[in-house]
Amino acid sequence: MSEIDEIGIRGVPKGSKLMVLGDWYRKAGQEWRVVSYFQNQEKGYFRKSLPIDCLPALTPGKIFPMTSVENKAQGWTETIKLPEQNSWQRVCFRNLPNSLRRAQGFSSQFDDCFIYKINTSEKVYWLPVSELARMLFFHSAEVARAAVNQGNTWQLGKAWKEDWTGEVKLSSNIPVRYLNSLQFRKFFIWLFFFPEVEKSFGSIFQNINRYTKLSNNSERWTFDFNPPDLSHCEFSFAGFTGREFENNHVYIREIRYVSGLKPPDIDTINFPHPDDKLLLEDKLKERNESKSALKIKPLVNISELDPDNRPKASIKRYMIKLSRSGLNFEVEIDTRRSPRHVNVLPHNIDSDLLDEIEEQTSEELGSLLEGSDQGKGVRVDVDNLDPPDLIDAPEKIVFFQEMLDKLKDKHGWKIESKIGDVPQMRCRTQHLVDNRPRRYCHAVIEKDQKTFIQILEIELTNKTKKDGTEESESLSTLFFRAGDTKSTYLDILDELMTSYKDEGLAAMSWKRNYISEYTSIQEYLAHPDNKIISENDALNSWVERAAQKIIGM
Repeated sequence: MSEIDEIGIRGVPKGSKLMVLGDWYRKAGQEWRVVSYFQNQEKGYFRKSLPIDCLPALTPGKIFPMTSVENKAQGWTETIKLPEQNSWQRVCFRNLPNSLRRAQGFSSQFDDCFIYKINTSEKVYWLPVSELARMLFFHSAEVARAAVNQGNTWQLGKAWKEDWTGEVKLSSNIPVRYLNSLQFRKFFIWLFFFPEVEKSFGSIFQNINRYTKLSNNSERWTFDFNPPDLSHCEFSFAGFTGREFENNHVYIREIRYVSGLKPPDIDTINFPHPDDKLLLEDKLKERNESKSALKIKPLVNISELDPDNRPKASIKRYMIKLSRSGLNFEVEIDTRRSPRHVNVLPHNIDSDLLDEIEEQTSEELGSLLEGSDQGKGVRVDVDNLDPPDLIDAPEKIVFFQEMLDKLKDKHGWKIESKIGDVPQMRCRTQHLVDNRPRRYCHAVIEKDQKTFIQILEIELTNKTKKDGTEESESLSTLFFRAGDTKSTYLDILDELMTSYKDEGLAAMSWKRNYISEYTSIQEYLAHPDNKIISENDALNSWVERAAQKIIGM
């Protein structure tokens, strides 16, 4: 990853702020470009066309050159729980309230661009269609090209599942280093295992072919696509509000996190890559020949993106970070860097090892465009998917008890709970936290005289990785109904703490096959992490999502 002081875009003056994206156009024999509207203190508002490969770097509200990748929002910040998607209205920018309009001198040029008008009981939210697509799909140049040029995921890879285990095998077009990012693995799971999401991804290409118009010897297109169902998901966003009589109108300039995405019914998903064996063999050979060879190579330092020239066609790919965002499932999924049968990946190998494989040379200019045999310079891509945790793992069981209290107060349900120690079983030391027994909390909610909902929450902790950084354990909260409230949950705990190596099921993971066999209804709820909201807001959100689960059971 390029750790940089600043990254700019060649041809965009220093201090320029991206305001909005306009129409796309393509000249004969060339590729699609998107008209981008900027504001600069000296130049005022101006427009510049950029290749669609740059879409992952084009986050509205960002000032170029980027001087920080910290996730600090500018302007109004809020978290919204989305209403039913069939209530959203797709209108045009010309319908925006006057106090939400920007770049007035150019506004007529993007008046036809599409924007969603989302009404809630208190406010009206305006969400550009292009920003929604950026957050859902345009996380890397490779993915953007696949959406625009192919309209399917075939160029990215393929996926399949059997029972509760799945596999995503990315193509050699995708850099190995994508797989070192947990958030990229989550993104590919969402894209490959949900037909509705893949159909939405392909709708970009379909809309291009259907609605492109010819103008002045060029093709022109107003961006549009068919989003997947996001009803009741949560957006954390940055933007601005209207003035005076329009202060209940909110313009969503930048979506920062999406939470509550439906997860696939899979426990474990493996991520092999075609270059694994080749790269590791080369790396191990190089390590044997010269252990110090890599240490003397300077790190790459990309300070500017070249929007006009192709880079060298090489397997070498550098990843840069321009901002941070995240797509979050309701349930954490066990994503594994490689399947068990790939013997060339030793169990103790560090994931950062793959980062060192690439030749590290001093460079200042990189390109997001597709590589070419005649290209020059460094080939780069973007990795913005890196959400921080909101709540530390050790606090979650305390947070869970607060959630139970709020559920009781708000809905009047009778709730009984108890805390105990998880069983040891076959789990090595995973039954311990700080050399003491790991705790669980079992709650029984009496929804009505005939319906009892049981909940299991497990104490989590922070683990120290090889590089010295802390990583929080992740395990969703289990809601279920069973024939009794005294023994089934204990059997589930036994399975939770049992490791089945032959089946690839680790301890401290829900054994979904077992749970579905011995309970009548099962639901899983993720902890309120990865949000830029206060802990109180996170707690209220968790209570509301838990209540929805309970009411639906």
